[in-house]
Amino acid sequence: MIIRRNLIRGIGASLIGLSTYNILKPASAAKSYKIEEENICNSDDFVVNHEPINDVTETQLAAVDDVVHMLNVGPNGSRFRYDPMLSEIDVGGKILWKATTKGHNVEFMVAPNDIKYKSKMHKSAGYTFTTPGIYTYKCTPHVSAGMIGVVVVGNDLSNITEAMDNVAYYGQAKDLIQEILERFYVR
Repeated sequence: MIIRRNLIRGIGASLIGLSTYNILKPASAAKSYKIEEENICNSDDFVVNHEPINDVTETQLAAVDDVVHMLNVGPNGSRFRYDPMLSEIDVGGKILWKATTKGHNVEFMVAPNDIKYKSKMHKSAGYTFTTPGIYTYKCTPHVSAGMIGVVVVGNDLSNITEAMDNVAYYGQAKDLIQEILERFYVR
């Protein structure tokens, strides 16, 4: 009887101690955590986190000029879209493609000076645009479903003919890219 009572007291004390530790541990960790501001757009293989939702901090969001969400369902109910599909920024501007839902990436199709960029799947990605011109990009697995976007940097339209006539557009992307670019150029 005494052994059983001591065993129950010991287990109870252990549970109380463990609960106290779990409560105090995050508080002590928070005191030592230091937030450092970083340029999220400097790396070609930018990865914030492996989680597709809430993988970008408020500091990182504040460091960009535009945020483009990668979505399975677009704002008007269309499947596989970037939102917004068109971004206009100054030279040196930064865009963050936020991995709002899984299954997407960003890959340049047309860019001034044939600049190449391809992000990893399921990851948020950032890019700093230092060369003016028109950039068109796609989600590699969903381009035929129309998951494309356009960035106009520095209001430079010098490569618009290449952007409009690229043979890499197919499926719904072909019509959508024409619709977006016709805003800037009428043949």
